[in-house]
Amino acid sequence: MLEGEFTVWAGKQKLVLSTGKSFLIPVGTPHVIAALSDQPARGLVTAAPSGFARLIEAIGTLDKTETSDIALVDRISAEIGDEILGPPGTLPSAATET
Repeated sequence: MLEGEFTVWAGKQKLVLSTGKSFLIPVGTPHVIAALSDQPARGLVTAAPSGFARLIEAIGTLDKTETSDIALVDRISAEIGDEILGPPGTLPSAATET
């Protein structure tokens, strides 16, 4: 379930999800999800296997005044088999958008 709007880059696809929309990202697909609006956005993420839940539980939800513990993100990502493709906040370049 979504409230607000999210932009999703998954593989070579780019789409915008709004309230009531969903999208399946296949295992192993490089992806970025961003809430780019200045309006609040909330979404429900279902991940299987549930390693992603472990990452979110460990790093929590940050507000704009907090900085990410990159070493912790890197460590847990490696433990759960996720590959970090860039620093937090990095969006795909215009060359990769379709």
